[in-house]
Amino acid sequence: MVRASAQWIVLIALAASLSACANRSPRDPARVEYRTPSGGVAQTPSRPSSCSPGERYTVRSGDTLSQIAERCRVETRSLADANGLNAPYHIVPGQELVMPRARVHVVARGENLYRIGLRYGIDYRELASINNLYPPFEIEIGQEILLPDAAGSRTAAVTPPPATTVTTPTPRQTPSRPPAQTATTPPPAQTTSPPAATAPASFQWPLEGEIIARFGEQDGGRRNDGINIRAAEGDSVRAAAAGTVVYAGNELAGYGELILVRHDGGFVTAYANNSRLRVREGEQVQAGQIIAEAGSTGSVDSPQLHFEIRHGVTPEDPLRHLPRN
Repeated sequence: MVRASAQWIVLIALAASLSACANRSPRDPARVEYRTPSGGVAQTPSRPSSCSPGERYTVRSGDTLSQIAERCRVETRSLADANGLNAPYHIVPGQELVMPRARVHVVARGENLYRIGLRYGIDYRELASINNLYPPFEIEIGQEILLPDAAGSRTAAVTPPPATTVTTPTPRQTPSRPPAQTATTPPPAQTTSPPAATAPASFQWPLEGEIIARFGEQDGGRRNDGINIRAAEGDSVRAAAAGTVVYAGNELAGYGELILVRHDGGFVTAYANNSRLRVREGEQVQAGQIIAEAGSTGSVDSPQLHFEIRHGVTPEDPLRHLPRN
């Protein structure tokens, strides 16, 4: 079985923003600095002075540790560790808490939130949460993005897929935060259910060829989250439906040259192991448009296309959506 990984953020880039610049350019080296995030940064409101790294925060009536962490834009676990607190994190009014040191990433040209998450192995939704960012998660060059402290970061290693069958990591469940003891317990938050999604009218075959690996369990206990189609080097790979290219690159080990296209209804299609990409991130594509050339990049040993259809983070058998040949 493929292990869960926060780096599935790349393959569920449903809400990822487009790059800070429209034209893709060589990536500038990222700067990671330990300092207090500066005020005035777009969409990053300034924190109270008592929230600065090393400063002391005095607990007020009604405070919980998680509320203080959110207000100060630090991880709850990091704040607890800095003050020697154990679950259920009991705090009382008048208690002084020392703020942990913050770590920030300075946005470089061509980056967006899910690329930054991929770089550090952090779910882009976690980055959005601690930086008070909301869809479409627009960020600017030079903006400082707070990163979770290593102790509180929810990361996992990627398991390289086997040759022939390119497997995609599936998301692991985010552990629920332990209940916090409070000086005065606030009322529980209200939750709402998201509206149901509608699939595109139809998907079409991205490439004609023999299916050499099917969806689901494989020999050796491994799982294929899509299908693999035999190809000749340079065969045209076409978009299975109209949509927006949300990823075009080779930063996930095992997948080689990879394209992700977002479609209506929260669906994403993935096209891996290509030899050449013919589209860029942010580009609108039509069903049947050539988006890549087939190849054998990544962890496969012969020309083929690894193709996936996902609804949200859930892989679905492409053969259920594709027309019968």
